[in-house]
Amino acid sequence: MRARGFHTVSIVTICLACTHLVAAYQEAKAAEKQVYVVFRMDDYGARSATDMELRIIDLFRKKGLSLTFGVIPFECAGKVDDPSPQDVLPLPVEKGALLRAGFEEGIVDVALHGYSHQTISDKERTEFAGLDYESQVERLAKGKQLLEGMIGAPVTIFVPPFNSYDRNTLRALEKLGFSCLSANWKGAAEKKSKICFMPATCSLPQLRDAVGAAKTASDEQPLIVVLFHLYDFREINQKLGHMTFQELSVLLDWLKPQKDIRLMSIGQAAKEIQDLSVNRFLMVERWRALETFLPSLLREKKPVLMYHEAGIFQKTVFKIGIFYGIIALFFAGIAFLFGFRLLSRLAVSTKSAVFGCVLVTASLIAYTFWDLEASPRDMMVSMAAIGSCIGLWCEYLKRKWFQARS
Repeated sequence: MRARGFHTVSIVTICLACTHLVAAYQEAKAAEKQVYVVFRMDDYGARSATDMELRIIDLFRKKGLSLTFGVIPFECAGKVDDPSPQDVLPLPVEKGALLRAGFEEGIVDVALHGYSHQTISDKERTEFAGLDYESQVERLAKGKQLLEGMIGAPVTIFVPPFNSYDRNTLRALEKLGFSCLSANWKGAAEKKSKICFMPATCSLPQLRDAVGAAKTASDEQPLIVVLFHLYDFREINQKLGHMTFQELSVLLDWLKPQKDIRLMSIGQAAKEIQDLSVNRFLMVERWRALETFLPSLLREKKPVLMYHEAGIFQKTVFKIGIFYGIIALFFAGIAFLFGFRLLSRLAVSTKSAVFGCVLVTASLIAYTFWDLEASPRDMMVSMAAIGSCIGLWCEYLKRKWFQARS
């Protein structure tokens, strides 16, 4: 009795020690985790509201933070959705001086936001996608030259209008010395590209949810890129605006004291974050399609609100393998017993039952793996069919074995 009690106490002690070690490991991982939050404001141009831009710069100055301005060098004079020829408005000297002051203080990162921010197509909103390579090089070079002359420093970040670009854009960017592209999570990518990808992931009203999701994500350094415009503020557009300037200030006050959050601009993130390569961009794009095979309980929370690390793809493959492996074994096991028991009760030819089951199973498997729209439920049906087929074969082989012995 004493020995049994001693063993019980030992098992309980070991379990408690293991639980403590797991908790300590989780706390250590949480302490190492850093959530990067990048602010990107688009459409700084000749016609944008300078007063509001000054307030935003001053706010970030007071908070000791930086953000990135997507600057239009030659803003179209008419509507951005009108592809017909328009006059352009070069960025005024006064606004260039404002940019330079913010840049020299370390508050404002300057990104080239297209050339004129005017669509070239009446079918889709894009300034660059579909345009030939030489024309793209010309537009980018002119815009880059203007901005660099105004701030007195290289401009290496590109933010395409409407977040739209193509492979010619990537080639043109590399030729002109750009090092970073910020569009969205879906777009053209060259495997050999040396450009850093930093896609926009959420808006200002979504930021709290994005931070909550990032903190529970499996990534050690998830990235959130917050995209906003002046018309997002009610002071500028009462109808479209969904936040006041004061609410932005409160949001920054909520973010800044959190030790596991780093607030920065695109340029700062490009220097600090280890992997912003094209491989990460491609793996995340593949992962978004792959994750649909998992039930909602096993998926990442609000995945569209952050830019995951490249390792998310392998982690999801592992999850899918474990999840479907367990379910497949369960279904196959049940179906095996069903097939094994069923055949002995059938009043039909053993061979007919077996080969009929093989035919049905082959059809189901072909449907599952050849139809790109097949769902996880279809896969489970196939697994059950395979298990049933194996059960029938086992019963069939058992009978043949007994016949041979007799």
